[in-house]
Amino acid sequence: MTVLRKVLLITALAAVFCLNLPAAGGDDPVFALVLSGGGARGFAHIAVLEELERRGITPDIIIGSSMGGLIGGLYSAGYSAGEIYDLVINTDLEAAVYNLSPQADRLVQKAYDWKADPNFTVNITETGLGDSDALLDDARINLILHQAVCRIEYIDSFDDLPIPFRATGTDYQTGEGIIFDSGSLYEALRGTMSMPFVFPALVLDDGTYVVDGGVYNNLPIDSARQLGADIVLAVDVNESVTLTAENTKVIDSLTGSLNQYLTLVGQMKSREQYEDADYVLIPDTGSVFVADFSDPAAVVETGRDCVRENEAVFDELEKRLGGDGEAVPGYSDLPYQTIEGFSFSPDIQRFSSWFDVFIGSLYDEQSIEKIDRQLNMVRLMANKMTVSYKFVDGIIHVSSRDYLEPKTAISIGLSGGAASWLDARSGNFRLMLNPDFTLSVDFWLDQICITPALRIGQENTLSLSSFFYLSDTWGLELGLRGAFGGMSALSDRLYMHRYPTRDWNFAAWADLAFLPFYSQRLDLLVSYDYYILSSVQSSAHVPYPGPPLWEHARHSVPQLTVSYSLDSRRFEELNETGLGLQASLSIGWDRAWFYTARLDFDSSIRLTEGGRSSMLLNLSFFSSRGPDELLQSYVVTQFGQLTKDYVDFEVLYRCNLSPDGQGLYFMAGGFMQALCGDDIVLNAHSDSSLIPFAMLDSLEAGGVLGLGFVSSLGDISLVFHASFTGRMSLALSVE
Repeated sequence: MTVLRKVLLITALAAVFCLNLPAAGGDDPVFALVLSGGGARGFAHIAVLEELERRGITPDIIIGSSMGGLIGGLYSAGYSAGEIYDLVINTDLEAAVYNLSPQADRLVQKAYDWKADPNFTVNITETGLGDSDALLDDARINLILHQAVCRIEYIDSFDDLPIPFRATGTDYQTGEGIIFDSGSLYEALRGTMSMPFVFPALVLDDGTYVVDGGVYNNLPIDSARQLGADIVLAVDVNESVTLTAENTKVIDSLTGSLNQYLTLVGQMKSREQYEDADYVLIPDTGSVFVADFSDPAAVVETGRDCVRENEAVFDELEKRLGGDGEAVPGYSDLPYQTIEGFSFSPDIQRFSSWFDVFIGSLYDEQSIEKIDRQLNMVRLMANKMTVSYKFVDGIIHVSSRDYLEPKTAISIGLSGGAASWLDARSGNFRLMLNPDFTLSVDFWLDQICITPALRIGQENTLSLSSFFYLSDTWGLELGLRGAFGGMSALSDRLYMHRYPTRDWNFAAWADLAFLPFYSQRLDLLVSYDYYILSSVQSSAHVPYPGPPLWEHARHSVPQLTVSYSLDSRRFEELNETGLGLQASLSIGWDRAWFYTARLDFDSSIRLTEGGRSSMLLNLSFFSSRGPDELLQSYVVTQFGQLTKDYVDFEVLYRCNLSPDGQGLYFMAGGFMQALCGDDIVLNAHSDSSLIPFAMLDSLEAGGVLGLGFVSSLGDISLVFHASFTGRMSLALSVE
């Protein structure tokens, strides 16, 4: 690794000896191809490689920065221009790039916790905003790069590649330039494209933080000369953006302003080097946003237009260099290597046995995908910001980076939505809006987390809890809560009983949590709730039928609850097979013993390669003999029915329009559910029997249609249920 300072002291003669290139002034001039950075604009470089290849012109060295380094590195490794084009076109680059960085999250959510997973979280540490150094996660990009160069991932000198290669980087701490000239080709490609703020910095073995080479030198023509190049062809995909700046519409928008900023950083230095190049090509990429990876084929076509307009340049190059360049070894002709072992950094050494199964396997694209999946599991279970590796002489060296310790975390969540219910037999119809908004703030005092939380919805809740680890796998939570809203079985949330109530609840709890794995959690919860049920109020759309028949308006409820939660999909993408399970059993006292048992199981089974389609299975059981007056003693069905015993089964087919599970999807299927009958009236259906599911006497079954949109911030869905009994529901929800 050579550190390139602002004033390079390496002479051209010394560079020639180091590079193993023909000396300047010899029979054959040294031809260097210099490719600039520019994000998505860099796909235009492929067109230049196509033309050189067509004319039989092989560069003696390729030097690139950022995207230019990535394209140039693949070509130097033996990829043809056509193979690079196919790789770019057939890779979902948008999904790989726009992969939001996960927040530090060691805890699995407890079963049936009202504090749902937040849509948005901001962590604040001692050094500033955020617990990582990037907005986006680099896990998918790392996988693509490892797979792309797995046949030749490590090489003692980049001079020994089919075409000698150099990539530029920037020391993020000092601002000095870095030249990648040996060692891990993966690190060279990953380091040169580490755009600050967007992707995490690459951390080298010596602790150096490396970011995008374009920060220091986005068009390293001077480096090509210092390495002994006689003829330099430079391709700058950014300069045309400055030529369109007179059109203020280009920069008036937020994305346009960001586009212009990212372009102008370092462009002055690039322009100053034009006179040191023999030829400079400037593709017309002014309308391409630096981070728009939606249509790489169109950007390549822009590069082809530039090639056609500069045909004279290639004619002259062919005349000076000849068109009979020696063919370089193809990348696909290189053999795969064998995985001989793994080396883990001490903080994640305990997971090393998971990878013994890969020893003796070929280090190929299939093995890399499986290893990447396992490493992602390590990352989640160890709560690491990144877990990365490099492959050197048969050994996979794995290292990790920690999140910064947060001092404060602000989380915002939105769930619930709007629902309508129709009973065709009776003509009853209702439209209801039932959103839940949550806001919580985590304050960390050493290892103790104090969390005030606010919930606004059917219940308006203010709570204060504190959590601290007793050991690596045991934690204790203590909390207090006050709530106001609809907590009685006459709540206006329901279809059959829709009278507004204004009830009070005060609670205290202690929760002992066991977290054996990242995806599982077992809780032993001791709680005490005190309820005050108010009188039922009149409603504009429902006449008040008379005084409430509360047998007891006040309830003093101590409970002991054991709950378990499993979410294997925390290890999976949205389009992968996975399952989730929540289960709880509560035993309590309210003038008599009661119990509440609940289980919800859901599973997704991938049906097609790529995950575009899957089968969803949902199974729910609920049985309660809790106080009749309290809503928590019941389940509310899709049709707003109230029931103390409930069994529900759904089978759905889901098709994602995007292969990564994000974006638009639709689903269709059927359901069947057993429950208590429609004649439930308070205090009229009490059953002295404690036998679970003894009250089942009614059946609903029918079809389901749904349409939804998944993003990193949540799942928005519109779902229609219709039963053979004439009941229908339409629900718009956000989760």
